[in-house]
Amino acid sequence: MVGLFRSVTLRGETAARLSWGYQTAAVLRTWRLSKSEKGDWTLTAGIDRADPFRLQQTPLLFTAPRPGGLFCFPVKAITLGKESLVASLGPPEH
Repeated sequence: MVGLFRSVTLRGETAARLSWGYQTAAVLRTWRLSKSEKGDWTLTAGIDRADPFRLQQTPLLFTAPRPGGLFCFPVKAITLGKESLVASLGPPEH
């Protein structure tokens, strides 16, 4: 469904995660996913807790609950701030 829109913004206040394999790299409290008209996905999120070592590993995966399942995006690049992060994401996984 997400592929139908040229640009879209999704927001959440439920616990989302960045994972490295089966390990949690970060738990995110509030988050925003934006898709530009060019098709680039960006994640902006507040950090609840994070493991700086795991956040440097690859591959990382962003997951967030949605009705009927999860949003799931591979992380291409990440910029970690003190209380927030910004990540460039690949296309959603099905």
